[in-house]
Amino acid sequence: MYLKINHNDEAHTNSIQASYSMSTSSINLSTIMILMLLLVSCRSQQMSNIDRGAEVVYREGYPEIRVLASGLFDEDDIPGIDLYIDIIKGSLIYKSDNNLFSANVDITIQVYQIINNDKTLIQSRTDVVTVSDASSRVSESGEMAKLSQRIPLLPGRYEIIVSVVDRSSGNQSVGRTSTTIPNPLSDTIGVTDILLLGKSNKDDYGFVPITTYFVQARYDTLKFQLQVTRPFEEFETLIDMKLSTFLADTTHARELAAIQPSQGSIIYKGIEYANDKELFTSSRTLRSETGSVLIEYITPVPTNGNYRFEANISHGSSDILYKAREFNITTTNFPSVRNLQEFVQPLAYLMNRREYNELSRISSPDSLKDAIDVFWLSEMRNSNKARQVIELYYTRIEQANKQFSNFKEGWKTDMGMIFILFGPPYYVENNLDSSIWYYSYNRYDPRTTFRFVRPRISNQFFPYQHYILQRESYYHSIEYEKVQMWRSGHILNSQ
Repeated sequence: MYLKINHNDEAHTNSIQASYSMSTSSINLSTIMILMLLLVSCRSQQMSNIDRGAEVVYREGYPEIRVLASGLFDEDDIPGIDLYIDIIKGSLIYKSDNNLFSANVDITIQVYQIINNDKTLIQSRTDVVTVSDASSRVSESGEMAKLSQRIPLLPGRYEIIVSVVDRSSGNQSVGRTSTTIPNPLSDTIGVTDILLLGKSNKDDYGFVPITTYFVQARYDTLKFQLQVTRPFEEFETLIDMKLSTFLADTTHARELAAIQPSQGSIIYKGIEYANDKELFTSSRTLRSETGSVLIEYITPVPTNGNYRFEANISHGSSDILYKAREFNITTTNFPSVRNLQEFVQPLAYLMNRREYNELSRISSPDSLKDAIDVFWLSEMRNSNKARQVIELYYTRIEQANKQFSNFKEGWKTDMGMIFILFGPPYYVENNLDSSIWYYSYNRYDPRTTFRFVRPRISNQFFPYQHYILQRESYYHSIEYEKVQMWRSGHILNSQ
């Protein structure tokens, strides 16, 4: 459930309300080129209306935040922005007082109005928020402190910048989000962004906004919410909604010396947008409704995978408006690793294929736990050292999930694999479609240099930071040495 960031907004709301209330057989080459440009332009415009939630702002030792804004009309039909801020509790520093653990953060919210691509600061305020928890393990928690605020604003385009400062450490994280509030007094129809909400039957919070691309499987039901603004009743307005799923690569990264994936493979493409599978469609026709009209669709949570909910809004002969929200259904505790199966899968980077296949075939939870313990202790033979290595390994799994997730969990990506095995690089060189990681101050040593290349998929919208490691035969011995360091516990000496 979201906690309100309270302000004295009565005067501001009244001013907003007052202002708002006033308010053929042969086609020549040039024709073909114009049609192609129009098609590309339409596709680009359509894709720009696809939302994937907030970017995860993660940096070790700093507040971990997600920020999402949604331009909506409230119950009194007053326009504004609903701002949602998620702060990971375990990313803050706590002080204990009478068995209650509390962390104080300064939250600064800056609102910029965008007119003709020019930004103007119109609001700025800072509030102190206290995040509390009764558990002594709150500093290790992956739970979110959820904050929300309603900001009354006139219709228009806005960018919101949120700064969160942990008062104990002084460390600051900054998140950005943008949204548009349509104008119901305009002579054309408008539509808000699609807000994705989730509900778990295990709690009493009801539907809560989901701020990121990844939706944890702990939710039982999803709700998609948007508002359509209609200035008049001259024509009917038709809202066509659809939920689709896409084929995507779900495998973990392959060996460093493996053969490069072919360009036609799903591993190379990452996600296949060209062939979507339609799961359901739904339509609604607006006839007499004017002003802002709320549209909602509720569905059970689908199985793990990548999805897009989209809405096409047509009104008479007007252009069709398009909005979409993409998301991924993932594990219950993502990005954290909590259950046995989640502990097993990343061991693929430390086991040979025979070991991993044997471990994967174990169905009994008790037997599986015993087999995992045997694996970690077989070479270290020291439970204290094994605990430290396990903690380091799965901490990197979680960090990889936060930094490299795209259409699949971050630990499964090539960058995630290198990060888990080798740790953070000494230096990173980013270019247009490549990233080079150096693990030595000698940047000419190929044994400590890893180059990642982002595939260029022609005629497809490709939103993800999908990078493929350029594999080399000499990486085989390097990977073997690093794996042995993990299995023997010597990895602790290299930190």
